[in-house]
Amino acid sequence: MSRANSSAADAEITDSTMLSPPLKKAKTDQKAEKEVLPPLRTFRKVDWEDPEYWRQRDMFLEECEKNDFYDLDLDKYDYCFAPAKFEWGLKFDPELSKDELMKLLIKAAIDAENEDNGTNLEFVKYVCANVRGAQGFCFYITLWARDLSSSDPEPKLYWTLVRKFRGEFHVVEFKLRPTQYDVLLTDD
Repeated sequence: MSRANSSAADAEITDSTMLSPPLKKAKTDQKAEKEVLPPLRTFRKVDWEDPEYWRQRDMFLEECEKNDFYDLDLDKYDYCFAPAKFEWGLKFDPELSKDELMKLLIKAAIDAENEDNGTNLEFVKYVCANVRGAQGFCFYITLWARDLSSSDPEPKLYWTLVRKFRGEFHVVEFKLRPTQYDVLLTDD
């Protein structure tokens, strides 16, 4: 290779169109982008011979029957029963964070209730949610909302069951959370 060819090659490489600076990536707050995950919950291994497993299982089933899978105190159990707390889950949607997903679930539930019953519910506050797998996921959500079309627009506690399957939401139920008095009446 001769020097002349080398200079011609250098001239081509140093052409300003070839050496434009690389596009800079926009700076982002990586901490804000990362979803904060709670520490993984560890459970005791199921031992069918252990009376403690059966005691906790019976307590769990009684609590589920009483609360329709809503408002379960799942932290008190040493074994993993379904449903689990929403906060324990790692990822329920490949594109949405858990917060974004919960906002969409609540919006879908409130929109469906307003459309079906002519109410004007407005979301106030998320309380808790449980989730279980069932050809997709079933989310048992407890939330505060107020009905702006009501003569008493004070916030009330609601339970809603929303099923997510293949990116679609189906609101199975939306109801006022029973009071302790209501629960006592149905126990008879």
